[in-house]
Amino acid sequence: MVVQTATPQAATLRSATVITSETVRLSDLFADLEPGQDRPLGPGPAPGASIQVGGGQLLAIADEYGVDWLDQSPSAMATITRAGRMLDQTFFAELVRQNLPEIGNGPVAIELQDFHPFVVATDDPKPVVLSDVKWDQHSGWFTATAYRGRPVGDITQDSFMLTGVIHATHRVIVYARSLPSGTVLSASDVRMNDAYAEHLASKTFTNAAEVEGLTLTHGVVAGEAVSDQDVQRTILLHRGDPVLIAFTAPGLHLTATGRALEDGGASQYARVLNLMSHMIITGRVVSASEVEVEPGSGGVPSDSAGMRSLAAAALAPPRADLSLR
Repeated sequence: MVVQTATPQAATLRSATVITSETVRLSDLFADLEPGQDRPLGPGPAPGASIQVGGGQLLAIADEYGVDWLDQSPSAMATITRAGRMLDQTFFAELVRQNLPEIGNGPVAIELQDFHPFVVATDDPKPVVLSDVKWDQHSGWFTATAYRGRPVGDITQDSFMLTGVIHATHRVIVYARSLPSGTVLSASDVRMNDAYAEHLASKTFTNAAEVEGLTLTHGVVAGEAVSDQDVQRTILLHRGDPVLIAFTAPGLHLTATGRALEDGGASQYARVLNLMSHMIITGRVVSASEVEVEPGSGGVPSDSAGMRSLAAAALAPPRADLSLR
């Protein structure tokens, strides 16, 4: 009777391996090891870093631990990378907030100065500890000392100064794109920013409807807050101009002739006089010759003083200015 014995299966080289442990094992280099053959080899790379093991070293390791592997070659190469977790500005900003309860829960922006992100182990529950946190509430500047939870033995990396400034943020309308001077703003040109951290030197807007139809007095950059110094009212309808008054409702469309009682810009509301009913109506300026009256909007009777003012405006010479701040 002939007894057949199983032929051990040859191991295969792992050309690229990602580990989470601090230690490199034989199984990180070779797959299909025999039972009980795996063992630790030495320290692994730092979190986020890699090491390469060349063919000569692989042959020596395989020989020392009795690993029979396929395609043995001095030109073989294995790369071992240790997984890591990136600690970025968002992480440290939240850490600063946790260490400064006096900031409160209001909207603030925490900006770090000369910051460089670094990588820590993925299983490190408390990778950084802040100490000596100081904050000048008047200027907004803060300083702190950051210590690694797991020191790496390098004094230049195990602790460092964390500095920055804390700004109160604002909810404002900002430009959605860069725009040239003379642009008449529409709703698509702006967007809401709930945490705008830049300094506000002048009045800003918090509602897109407030800037629709205004004209830019100079070029602007995407992301800037929309300021009253950027815009001017675009006059389409001048006081005394003839105008068509339009009223539209489901199944109904009425028009009447009138005259403007005041200047009005695009999408703004202006008072007009209905020349047939002599009622003063408020409508939205659609163009230089049309005002749209919304359903439910009522009129008020005109008085003799208003009529005289309208007549004087109609007889006045045309003006050269086309816009009003």
